[in-house]
Amino acid sequence: MQGPYRGNLRIWSGWSAATLHEAPGTVGFTLPGPHHPAEFADRLYACEALNPAASTPAKDEGAEPYTLQWFLNIENQRHSRQGRWIPRLLEFAKHSGETLLGLGNGLGTDWLQYARHGAEVIVCSPSAEQLTLIRRNFELRGLKGRFVHAGANSLPLESATIDVVCVSSLLDDVVEPQPAVDEIYRVLKPGGKVLAVTPARYDVDYWRRCCFPWQRWLRKNPAPQGTQLVPFSRRGLHRLFNRFVEHRLHKRQLRRREVPHLWRWVPLPVLERLMGHILVLKAFKPLSAAIPSQLAA
Repeated sequence: MQGPYRGNLRIWSGWSAATLHEAPGTVGFTLPGPHHPAEFADRLYACEALNPAASTPAKDEGAEPYTLQWFLNIENQRHSRQGRWIPRLLEFAKHSGETLLGLGNGLGTDWLQYARHGAEVIVCSPSAEQLTLIRRNFELRGLKGRFVHAGANSLPLESATIDVVCVSSLLDDVVEPQPAVDEIYRVLKPGGKVLAVTPARYDVDYWRRCCFPWQRWLRKNPAPQGTQLVPFSRRGLHRLFNRFVEHRLHKRQLRRREVPHLWRWVPLPVLERLMGHILVLKAFKPLSAAIPSQLAA
């Protein structure tokens, strides 16, 4: 499984040769990273593992970036430690034999689980560099997938050809997400399902700022302002997907140590549903969407 990768991935110039061993003669491009590529890899690790507070992986989990063990460590952190709700809520094992489209950013840790359970996975990302990392993640596991470099506003896919769309880290990262949602609607088959994962606006940080405003003044390193777009509320996410039906919204991802001491007596599952960091929407394209095309035929 850890054999040489035959894709177009290469580490940044100046990285230690011990960081990633490539097959002789492999030709690739230099990923655009910061002046300290190891720090960039650590940030990727922390973000994908849902543990942004950790600047570097634990010593017992340290692995050379972009190797199979590195990707496996991320998967273990994401699905078995930090986000145990993900496999069940994103339905990894329920879409065998279906065509699933993965939209967004990241390393494809969730999307390859669908391929592992028998789905035909298509990954679409506007970032060629991240798409290469996702493809590497798949190929190191021996999993097949189709990888498309395109923006979510103009998907190079035929209409009504996708059974499930899983969109992650995308809708909150664009100024106007409606065109992307319209494209999701177009490519889904009537009755097809969308799983949308976005940051929640009313999370524990929001309520902490409202209820304990003085804590911002006491912080030595206040969080930068204006660096991110506004996350979604339940109502805003429902409104964005108003063309879909049977909406179900879930709020997840909260650690007890993040909760102010005043509220820690409340059961964590209750707190998670009130002030979790992540919103998950499930909805369906209505079956009635097939009627106009049938009448036209």
